[in-house]
Amino acid sequence: MKALRKYKRTYILALQSAMEYRTDFLLSLISGSFIILVQCFLWTAVYRSSPHEIINGYTYSQMMIYSVLSGVVSKLVSAGFEGEIANDIKTGGLSKFIAQPIHYFSYRICNFFGGKTVQTGVVLILFAILMIVFTRIWEFHLRGEQIVLFLVGILFGLLINFLLFYSISALAFIITEVWGVFIAFGQGVYLLSGAIFPLTIFGDTVSSISSYLPFQYVVFFPVNIINGSMTGHEIVRGLLVQAVWVIALMIISKFSWDAGMRKYVAVGG
Repeated sequence: MKALRKYKRTYILALQSAMEYRTDFLLSLISGSFIILVQCFLWTAVYRSSPHEIINGYTYSQMMIYSVLSGVVSKLVSAGFEGEIANDIKTGGLSKFIAQPIHYFSYRICNFFGGKTVQTGVVLILFAILMIVFTRIWEFHLRGEQIVLFLVGILFGLLINFLLFYSISALAFIITEVWGVFIAFGQGVYLLSGAIFPLTIFGDTVSSISSYLPFQYVVFFPVNIINGSMTGHEIVRGLLVQAVWVIALMIISKFSWDAGMRKYVAVGG
């Protein structure tokens, strides 16, 4: 119990910090709405000029819902802690976790989910409002099991994104200035997760390949659960793939950090 108490405290501190900056997160969502508006106008023009009602497997209403929710979900699952980890490694701040009985991975994941708890509350309120609007505009019907599966998909998406960035942060052990790598990796994940466009627009080959990679299960998959473009079998398969990737990335992160720790030399802290 004593071992769990310190991580519970880490979670609570991150929760309190996020509550102080909850308006900042809300404003970031509002600022991101400009990109969403551009996408909505773009897809509206595409559907109006096309003789087909379904494009890339989406009806107009499904595409609008996807465009809005992908922007919201991508903000929710975003990482942003990789810079802090790189700074800990570079300045020797990591040493205090080695000297004290605190597991760095456990500290980071508790800190991550502590902040995401408040953000999730904000997103759920926004989600409820959006569902009411979608129902009024497009007669969108949402089932209870869709909401439950969507929330499970979001949880797995959070874990996958955390583990992706936690694993890549181990590069800070061997690269002095790793910011460029983080930026490039972040942009790559943003694109491949489907946060900008549905991955189906890149063709069947890319869609087939991406179904075996972890990135689409961060945004693309959870959003497609809620907009009704997936069958029950596809949803169950997707959740299983998410679970497999969580396990695989935990193993990858452990190996990458074990390799990095063998090279770690404290210079400060």
